[in-house]
Amino acid sequence: MKKSLLLLALLLPAAVVANEIVSLEGLTEPEWKDFAPSAYVDVEEPKGLGKLNETASYWYQRKSDFESSIEECRAIEDEEAKLSCYQEVKVKQYAKNSEYNAKIEAQERAGLGPSEMYDRTNNMLPIGNYLNNFTRFQPNEIR
Repeated sequence: MKKSLLLLALLLPAAVVANEIVSLEGLTEPEWKDFAPSAYVDVEEPKGLGKLNETASYWYQRKSDFESSIEECRAIEDEEAKLSCYQEVKVKQYAKNSEYNAKIEAQERAGLGPSEMYDRTNNMLPIGNYLNNFTRFQPNEIR
């Protein structure tokens, strides 16, 4: 009994320490490719006429903000605080992706116009009826 209590007393703290080491060793930095569309993973600063490309400018700004946040997290020496910092970066990036996707969907819906424009059952151009009536009543028609 004494041996099992002694063994338990030695193994329990070792298991707790090992658990903490494993959780902190699994610490990985977030990567930009996890948050950006594949076309903008290696985005560079738009120059010249490229500055007119709003999408590239947006993703370049996001990438530079992401990299500065990661640098701030790397500067933290406490591993738990570093893990927390990385988690905050991930949460912010996922939130920004959600906002961006919602903005794009809203623009797409706004760009479609009224649904009646795309309804093929309605004749949008009434000219067909005018042409039908026009051919019935020719000015030089003999009655």
